[in-house]
Amino acid sequence: MENLNFVNFVCFIGIFPLIIYIYHKKVNIETVFFLPFIVLLAFGSLYELFGYSIFKGSTKYWFRIYSFLEFYTVLYFYYKLLNYKKFFVIYAIFYFILYVYLLINWSPDKIGLNELPLNVAITSIVIISSFLWFIEVFKRMDDKPLYFRSSFYYISALLIYFTGTFLVFLMGDYMFFDDSISRDKFWILIVIFGFFLRLILIFTVWKARIKLEH
Repeated sequence: MENLNFVNFVCFIGIFPLIIYIYHKKVNIETVFFLPFIVLLAFGSLYELFGYSIFKGSTKYWFRIYSFLEFYTVLYFYYKLLNYKKFFVIYAIFYFILYVYLLINWSPDKIGLNELPLNVAITSIVIISSFLWFIEVFKRMDDKPLYFRSSFYYISALLIYFTGTFLVFLMGDYMFFDDSISRDKFWILIVIFGFFLRLILIFTVWKARIKLEH
C-alpha cells in the first residue's frame, strides 16, 4: 500500500510542469522546445492515475504507444536545441522502421526482449545528444554558468531518467527468468527515477518563468 501511494503521488506531480507552463506561458525558448514532452508526461500521468480503471485495457498497449510518443518528443527537443538536423532526421526514420519491425511480432502476452531495442534507441539518442550539447556549450566558451541554463536541467533530467531506467529494464529482463526476485522492487526503482524527473521539470519550468519576470 505504501508503494501504491508513492506511485500515485509521482503520477500526480507529473501534471505540475504543464500547470506551471499554462499559468505563465512566458517561458524561455528551451522550455518551448521541451513542451511536447511536458504535455506527454502530464497526459501519461493522468492516464496512469485514472485511465487503467476507466478503460480496463492492458497496460502493455499503453506503454507501447507511450514509448513511441516519448521518443519523438525527446528527439524534437534535441532537434530544436542542436544544429545536427540531418542526424536527427535519419535517427527518427531509423527508430520508426525499428518500431514497426518490432511491432509485427509483438504481443502483450509475450514475455521477451522486444522492448529492449527501443529502450536502447532512446537511451542512446539521449546520451549522444546530451554529449553534443555539452560540446557546443564548451566550444562557445561564454560566461553563462550551466546552472543558469534551463537546457542544462532538462538534459540532466533526461540523462538521469533514461540511463537509470535503462539499467533497471536490463535487470528486469533477467528478473523474468528468476522467480526468487520480486518484480515490485524493480518497478519501484523506475518510479523513483520518474520522481526525480518530475521534480527537476517542476523546478526548471518554474525557474524559467521566474527568470522572465525579472
